[in-house]
Amino acid sequence: MRSRTLTILFALTAILLFAFMIQQATGVFSFKELSGVTQEQAKPELSFDNLRGGRYQTEAENYLQQHYGFREPLTRLYNQSLWTVFRYSKVVEDQRIAITDDNWIFETPTIEEYYQSRSYHIANDASEVANKFEEEAQRLRQIQAILEPYGTHVFVALLPGKEQVCAEHMPKNTQFFEEKKITAFDFYSKRLKELGVNHINFGEWFIQQKGHTDYPLFPQTGAHWSILAAMHSTDSLIRYMEHLSDSNMINITIGAPFKRTMRPDADVENLMNLIWPLRKAPNYLAEANTDHDTTAWRPRLLTIGDSFYWNIAHFTPVDDIFTKAPYWYYFSSVYFDGPESKVIEKDLLKEVLMSDFVMLSYSTVGLYQMSNTFSSRILHEIYYDEDETGPVDFDSIPNKRSKKFLRYIELKQHNALE
Repeated sequence: MRSRTLTILFALTAILLFAFMIQQATGVFSFKELSGVTQEQAKPELSFDNLRGGRYQTEAENYLQQHYGFREPLTRLYNQSLWTVFRYSKVVEDQRIAITDDNWIFETPTIEEYYQSRSYHIANDASEVANKFEEEAQRLRQIQAILEPYGTHVFVALLPGKEQVCAEHMPKNTQFFEEKKITAFDFYSKRLKELGVNHINFGEWFIQQKGHTDYPLFPQTGAHWSILAAMHSTDSLIRYMEHLSDSNMINITIGAPFKRTMRPDADVENLMNLIWPLRKAPNYLAEANTDHDTTAWRPRLLTIGDSFYWNIAHFTPVDDIFTKAPYWYYFSSVYFDGPESKVIEKDLLKEVLMSDFVMLSYSTVGLYQMSNTFSSRILHEIYYDEDETGPVDFDSIPNKRSKKFLRYIELKQHNALE
């Protein structure tokens, strides 16, 4: 009897071991991928030198940690057991997120913004931070003044932050508290208005709307504004663009909200890679359609901004409203403009002049890197030719224009800029 039991145990162990090897080699079972960003480990190259120096062993161990069979379900099982028993999560320990007792999740940058310590990532001195913001605001003023006569309307969309709208749920007594300094949102809200820079302030609007909507403005376990909030904000953006250009554009109609759980509403929670979702309030979705106005103008929109724009791009009928609407994610990657590419591959000046609207779309956290160098780069292309250099203070050369700019303007005036 004992021998039979040992034989069965041995057979089960062998089957289990081979199952891991078979799954790793064939991927016969498919599982939902783990959330988060990891650095992909290359498969190690077996050689005598690598073996002798110990490099192969180290690289093989790192590779197997990412590619062993049944990695996804086992990782989720491990994470779930730690969370259920000890309320422990690695992403919390690494200070990437914080979870309150009522299951509200906030990313670390959002917490830093709430405690007004985000500016320390730029400089320790508040006046130095303010100077950097001022330089950016002045560049935007110049760009607007130069491009508007040629039919390109540049404007800033000041998007809200979760810490603004859901302040009552923010974690207390955190390690992120420092002496209160300057915030980018407060600075730009005031300064853009003083300089006459085109902008729409969604932060103020969201605070006013709090408690008066039949849908959450921010999801409990997500980082970005809710899908419905993004939809209604798109309606406001269209009306603002109509105001800027004195035109009639296609508008959107938003249906009645219905309960729906979608990945964007729990994007931060997904980083925990649990089996069962956290208990949270329901999120909502609605159908967004256009008003089919055949007389309306369909302009070209170029959006440069942070990840808040994704909920607009994915859940509103952007293609029905604009003839083209490329998205330059953090002024780096290009989406919705043919195959995915990089901004550096684009003719920056031509793309801007071909656009009817250029929207700089940043949330409270993203505003610390407003435009991601777009403003300085486009001004250089407007003022200087490729073989020229010049001062940073463009006010000293207000009438200078590059040959490229003048050539493109002439083409645009003849409707030949393509």
